[in-house]
Amino acid sequence: MKINVNVLDKILDKISSIVKYFLGFLLAVMLISALFTVFTRYFLGKSFAWSEELIRYLIIWISFLGAAVGYKEEGLVFFDMIVNAVNGKKRRNLLLLNNTITLVFMGFIFVNSIQTIMMPSVAKQISIGLQISMVIPFLAVPLGIGLMIIFGINHYRVILNKYKEGVYN
Repeated sequence: MKINVNVLDKILDKISSIVKYFLGFLLAVMLISALFTVFTRYFLGKSFAWSEELIRYLIIWISFLGAAVGYKEEGLVFFDMIVNAVNGKKRRNLLLLNNTITLVFMGFIFVNSIQTIMMPSVAKQISIGLQISMVIPFLAVPLGIGLMIIFGINHYRVILNKYKEGVYN
């Protein structure tokens, strides 16, 4: 079964687009929660543990999902000085090596994050403020890293296509 490259690109772009909208929603929820926390603390003299906890967990989700989108769009920090100093096959090979090392590292994190979530100390734990399962905040890691792995596998095709098109010369 051969997958049409244009269809694959459209699917990955759609996934990225959905994640971006979800990130926008999470940022809005975080902003509202932060404003609520500031208002209640300074004007009413009350503090709610759930709002600070929500902000903390949203930062984790935004970080991992945002990193996945950034990785797909090649927007993460990379050794640009080294890559830009070489051309042709050397540049292609350096990019392929970097992508491979990155995927191995992400695979390691992915496996360990799944194992962590399945541990009883996480799976059975309830957060103090929000009263939710701790699986929910921890799930951001394998979800974000999983998306990065999918995008990283696709990067091999992107790198090789750019090389064939002469972009690296």
